[in-house]
Amino acid sequence: MKKAETIDFQHRELLLDNFKQLNLPISDYTFANIFLFRNISHYEFLTTDCGLFISGCNRHGQNYIMPLNDLRKCDEQVFVNLLDKQNFFFPIPGEWLSFFPEENFVITCDDGESDYIYLTEKMASFKGNKYTRHRNHLNQFFSAYDPRAEAISENNAAQAMTILQAWQDDSGLALNKTDFEQCREALEKFSRLALWGTIYYIENDPAGFIIGEALNTETFVLHFAKASKIYHGIYEFMFNDTAKRLLPQYKYLNLEEDMGNKNLRRTKGSYGPEFILKKYRVCLKQ
Repeated sequence: MKKAETIDFQHRELLLDNFKQLNLPISDYTFANIFLFRNISHYEFLTTDCGLFISGCNRHGQNYIMPLNDLRKCDEQVFVNLLDKQNFFFPIPGEWLSFFPEENFVITCDDGESDYIYLTEKMASFKGNKYTRHRNHLNQFFSAYDPRAEAISENNAAQAMTILQAWQDDSGLALNKTDFEQCREALEKFSRLALWGTIYYIENDPAGFIIGEALNTETFVLHFAKASKIYHGIYEFMFNDTAKRLLPQYKYLNLEEDMGNKNLRRTKGSYGPEFILKKYRVCLKQ
């Protein structure tokens, strides 16, 4: 086993090919996510007899190994070589767990790392009792504002950047406590990362934007949603409008994890996720 160079654009096609073969709905498995968080997570390649892996470090300072191929095709000795007292495999989908016998492995799950999965159709309609509050906010938004939308491009990326900066200023948090830097780089390298997004204007003033990309043929992941808090209901509007735009092609929307943040958990839960996608950790039993 040897450690390769840190991840950069030169690895894009390689990673895209691996992710396509895995065909997982887990939000971590996109090149943009790996690239944008490469520094904060200290991502590096690991080359083994069973193919490539990525080593990383999570927000708790824990080391983990991210598989770039189906672990069910690997010899168990590869796991012994990769894992030690500190390392664990992550994120592992539930359908792989039966491959790890409990006499040799410990399987755990952190709720803060689970992805929120929504039916695009429900997010596009806001029908039903669970959406009453969001529907009311959306109606109030439309009664007060006449929004306009544009696809994010090099022509308006600078305006999206002003929204991001205002969002960061309003947060009252230090840069290293938000995803400001990652979102900024996503806007700067939007085309190279092959991202999709929409910027919204109110009375010609940039007011909010959403950025995401396809995870697989039926799931679209939303990486960033930023808006000015002066426009009441703008987040409901952006999620609803985004779902309408994606509805013809994608059955599900993945809004990623809540990172253990109670406010995020409450907000994401209020939109009525169809299910919570658990992402498992697997380590060797000591």
